[in-house]
Amino acid sequence: MEKKIKAAVVGDKSRVAMYAAAGVAVYHATERHDVLKLIQQLDSEGYGIIFVSEPVYAECEDGLKKYVSQPYPIIIPVPDENSDGSYARQRIAENVKKAIGSDII
Repeated sequence: MEKKIKAAVVGDKSRVAMYAAAGVAVYHATERHDVLKLIQQLDSEGYGIIFVSEPVYAECEDGLKKYVSQPYPIIIPVPDENSDGSYARQRIAENVKKAIGSDII
């Protein structure tokens, strides 16, 4: 039997609402303290993938470093309509390079 990985998205209400239609659990938080507390809660609840809107991720990046060395949860920044996505691409490329040892992006 295949194990399912729970996914969630965290960010501003208007920017993450569309993810609910895809079956992703949606959480509204933008303040650094609230986001870090929420991610800790999601980790303890077994979420394997947590998408965080790019501006929120950038604000909380130093608090998310403890998750970098863990296999789960995978925390992925996602661009929103107000960003060009370069920050998210850079973070994803760094994670891929770390995971496979080569920059393929």
